[in-house]
Amino acid sequence: MKKQINRISLGLVLATGLLFSLNACKKLLSITLEKDYQSVQLLIQAPQSAGTFTISKEIMSDLETLASNNNFDINKIESAKLESLTVDIEDTNPTPYTFDIVDAATASLSADGQSVLEVASDDASQVSPTQMVMDLKGVDIAPYLKSNKFNVLLSLTTNTAITHDVPLKATLKCKFVVKPLK
Repeated sequence: MKKQINRISLGLVLATGLLFSLNACKKLLSITLEKDYQSVQLLIQAPQSAGTFTISKEIMSDLETLASNNNFDINKIESAKLESLTVDIEDTNPTPYTFDIVDAATASLSADGQSVLEVASDDASQVSPTQMVMDLKGVDIAPYLKSNKFNVLLSLTTNTAITHDVPLKATLKCKFVVKPLK
């Protein structure tokens, strides 16, 4: 009888330990990482007529480094989403432009083997005269960021002609979900 109680007690301890272990493993099924692409330099080249035009910037992806630094394979990235996309005007001209000249904006990504994907838009509402925080579409951008390089495309609709070059800086904040046990 005493042996049976000891076995039952041991069984309960092992079962409890197994439940704790399974719960801990469940938490490891996915990891969330963040990555910022800061200082993506764009340039509106003058002269530019009022209307819609697109500017782009090629970015060399560094997800292999992110994956390596966090001890996982890049193919373990399940999804990636933009957390924010801001665009700043860095015009130092004596008569600088502001986002008052922009009626609408869209941001897209492109990469080899992928179609162009619209990731954000803005209806000309800005945080400040020189900063625009774009409205995100909530789409999965993992295939673009996993590429060796990808392009950020910014389409602007302006209400006036642009007579001097206007430097812009975009900042993309991304969140990745990684499934290390995949």
